[in-house]
Amino acid sequence: MSEAFKVAVVGPSRVGKTTLLTAILSDTADLLAGTPVNVALDEATASRVRRQKNQLRGAIAAGEFDAAALGGTQSMSSYEIKLQADGDVGLEIPFRILDYPGGWLDPDRRTESPAAQEQWPRCEAHIKDSIMLLMPIDAAVLMEASTPAQRAAVPDLLGLTDVEAVAERWAKTRNQRPAEPAVLLLAPLKCEKYFADNGGAGHEAGRVRKEVREKYKEVRRIVEAECKDRLVHVVYAPIDTYGCVELMEAEWPELEPGRLDFRGHYRFRGRPPTISVKAAGTVMQELCRAILDSQIGRTTKEIDANLTTYTRLLERRAGEKGFWGAISYYLGGEALDNRAQRQRSQREIAQGHRQREQLREAVEKLVAAPTDDRVEVW
Repeated sequence: MSEAFKVAVVGPSRVGKTTLLTAILSDTADLLAGTPVNVALDEATASRVRRQKNQLRGAIAAGEFDAAALGGTQSMSSYEIKLQADGDVGLEIPFRILDYPGGWLDPDRRTESPAAQEQWPRCEAHIKDSIMLLMPIDAAVLMEASTPAQRAAVPDLLGLTDVEAVAERWAKTRNQRPAEPAVLLLAPLKCEKYFADNGGAGHEAGRVRKEVREKYKEVRRIVEAECKDRLVHVVYAPIDTYGCVELMEAEWPELEPGRLDFRGHYRFRGRPPTISVKAAGTVMQELCRAILDSQIGRTTKEIDANLTTYTRLLERRAGEKGFWGAISYYLGGEALDNRAQRQRSQREIAQGHRQREQLREAVEKLVAAPTDDRVEVW
């Protein structure tokens, strides 16, 4: 099996990273309908997704939504996923999304947690190796800050200093690996209140875009500065995480003098409420595009390597060997080995071409799938 392609999720505590991952994975069936590609989850990942779904359905049945009750990530966990092409046994593209407590981004808080100190190096290694940096953003924190004190609290609540530091390390590595994809995806979450295209009545899409551009301009500047030798694909994707949950009231309690927190109070809308995730499927589309493009490049390298081997074997067979060299070549068994290796290389070349064409077909269909109107490439 090929090594898994990695995706890093970088955001502060309580931003909704786990819920976003569940929404993305749950939305893939519609996105991939009609393509030769499907998504398979390992047992642990499927269990986490199922648990999140059951919690939300339980809240719907009770008629009460409590964001805190859905729970956040308390430990590091890995989402193991495979893209599988129908009709070709063994053609799998594995990728891995790492989820971890948002508090681990803060170096001061990491020193207070033995688990964080032990496992953060693994998180950093994963982030550096990731072809996509996915940044979930709490849209309510951005949009509901109105007083000077509230606006002053926004950078800390979004963890901007720590997020920028992670983006810098990620971009440095991406610049050193220009043959691999580099996708920065900015994903405002819980946007139901601010848009009118998914059952809501909000008309603030322009302001959401403006706030994200303003608050994350330093992230983009850092990535651009560090990636001087390559292009980074920057995608803006505002997401309705649930579709049936809307912010009703924003509370800014004072944790200590001069330091505010944010708490959102939400309600279900619709009778009965219907889960309607918006734009998360486009996130998965970007993941699939990057992963499949990478695999095409990886397969092309394998084809080239096999062609080199095949050419070398042909040259050896046809090359001048001299009398004793010819006897050694044929009677010593090298001729049989040469023929066997050439046949194996031919098979591997043919298989590589076939798999590459299947992947190209899948990429074309994924790219041709309608992109949500909310999503922009910056």
